[in-house]
Amino acid sequence: MAEPARKPYEAPRITPLTFTAVSKHLTADISADTGFEEGYEIADLLARFGSPLFVVSEASLRGLYRNFRGTFTEAGIETRIAYSYKTNYLPAICAVLHEEGAWAEVVSALEYGLARSLEMPPEEIIFNGPYKTREELQRALGEGALVNIDNFDEREDVNQVANALSRPARVGIRINFRYGPAPWTKFGFNEENGEAQVALERITGNKNLQFESLHNHCGTFQLVYDIYARAIEALIRTARKARELGLEPHIVDVGGGFPSSNRLKPAFDLPQGHNRETDALFPYAEAILGPLSKARELFGGTPTLILEPGRAIVDSAVQLLCTIVATKDIPDAGKAVIADGGVNLVPTAYWYDHKISHVPPKGVETEDGDHGKLETVNVLGPLCMQIDVLRENVMLPPLETGDPLIIGNVGAYCQTMSMQFIQARPATIMLGPDGPEVIRRQETAADIFALDQIPKRLRSNGWKL
Repeated sequence: MAEPARKPYEAPRITPLTFTAVSKHLTADISADTGFEEGYEIADLLARFGSPLFVVSEASLRGLYRNFRGTFTEAGIETRIAYSYKTNYLPAICAVLHEEGAWAEVVSALEYGLARSLEMPPEEIIFNGPYKTREELQRALGEGALVNIDNFDEREDVNQVANALSRPARVGIRINFRYGPAPWTKFGFNEENGEAQVALERITGNKNLQFESLHNHCGTFQLVYDIYARAIEALIRTARKARELGLEPHIVDVGGGFPSSNRLKPAFDLPQGHNRETDALFPYAEAILGPLSKARELFGGTPTLILEPGRAIVDSAVQLLCTIVATKDIPDAGKAVIADGGVNLVPTAYWYDHKISHVPPKGVETEDGDHGKLETVNVLGPLCMQIDVLRENVMLPPLETGDPLIIGNVGAYCQTMSMQFIQARPATIMLGPDGPEVIRRQETAADIFALDQIPKRLRSNGWKL
């Protein structure tokens, strides 16, 4: 009898347990299944602060940050989390994360100024991006922030700024490499064709530059964690070349791109789909920390690892509460409801299947179990646009005008990319230890038109709002 085929050996993997913070009022994640625990009934929040309404869970935000930081911690490596401001730069959110120990990763004067106004030390600010003005470079380098150079033209600007400073300019370079069908090669110097080598050589020629960092950001919502292993390999190769030139990098920055618990639409997902129910960050940490641990001497013996997460630590900490304003039965599309918040507030609905739930008020009994009889419904927004669709074919109980809905996991890019299109943007509250607090008030028409002027020749009765 022939021996049965043996499976190839797979090394055992230890997966850490995940612990998140819990407050006395709500769990670390605002649950779209059960709503808010005591003190935070949805109807009460909407009645008090208006609908629609963004709601930030401070406990969830802190818990997500601590879990992320803990997952990427290893002896012999100094891990720093530099929160990606562009993901959601509500000042209260940034302040909570800075209180937890996060640095700031910024890509513009707007974000840099916000970080400084929040009393972030310049030494804890990472300035990235493909376009930095001369004024931005002068301020950031002059104050001691770390600037990752993106291209040769920027390198010339940095040189000129550095030569006029009274202190060494802290710099790094961003590199890219090809991986997959759509590699992120717009940013940085290519490692494979020798551009990164040339960039390093040119940096050695200016003694006013203090070279510290090698940086790569390889994409967004990366579901293939092997790309981070490739990134570390490319950064290690570049570090070896830097050492040969007499440069002494001690920071390795692998950027962000880590996914959240949101579900991508099939067109953007892996062919087989993906599962975010377990501690899915661990393989990413393993891909990064393992190779880096073996190459520590290239980064001074105790490398500083910088990670720049955004959505992974803020997405599921924010929910949007809204209200049903109409119900419809649309030919060839079936049942539909119209909510008072649309893609102007949730632009990520174009590529996420956001979790949408209805939670009945406390004390209200449903027909069949907690949620009653479920039916397929399309959830539409209030805008005069056919593409204002929050979610298609979602299972919900029968809904009526006035019923509340929860749009889950809207912390990443929804508020920074929200539009003042047709509707003013709503208030945002944070649920913290002192109860609900307004962290952004509802916009008014005066806010929207505050920058506009009408020439005198066109005014009839003046410009009034």
